[in-house]
Amino acid sequence: MRRFAPRIALTLVILFVVLVLAARHLLVPANRSFEYGDGIRLQLLSISHEDVDGQERVTWGVEVINGTDGPLDLSLSSTCRHAVPPLESGPSDLAERNGEEVSLSAGLATDVADSCPSPRSGSWWVYTLTLEDETGGVGSRTVTFTGRAH
Repeated sequence: MRRFAPRIALTLVILFVVLVLAARHLLVPANRSFEYGDGIRLQLLSISHEDVDGQERVTWGVEVINGTDGPLDLSLSSTCRHAVPPLESGPSDLAERNGEEVSLSAGLATDVADSCPSPRSGSWWVYTLTLEDETGGVGSRTVTFTGRAH
């Protein structure tokens, strides 16, 4: 029974973290897409751990699909956290560039890549992407993906 205690404690901590994050942001497992009721769909395409210019980073690829009837002008921003409980990993590439502007005609999609400093391979990650609609038709959207980078 004693060797199960650390696993039970870790499970409870993870459950608590997930509940806290879900209450603050929409939480989506890394292997599923999410569609807002207004036709904007987000899909995490990839998550990997790699060496970029001598610095270890976790890299994300997200597809943004405009399923609305009109064009979208989006401003994207992000945050990255790792471990349990989630700790800030440092500024993402998007944060260092003060976000990214994306224009999508109705029915089109685009890929967005981002990366964050990574302490080690195999960590659990929480990646939050915020979409601000510059046209004013859709409003702000925030989605949080969880996954493990190797």
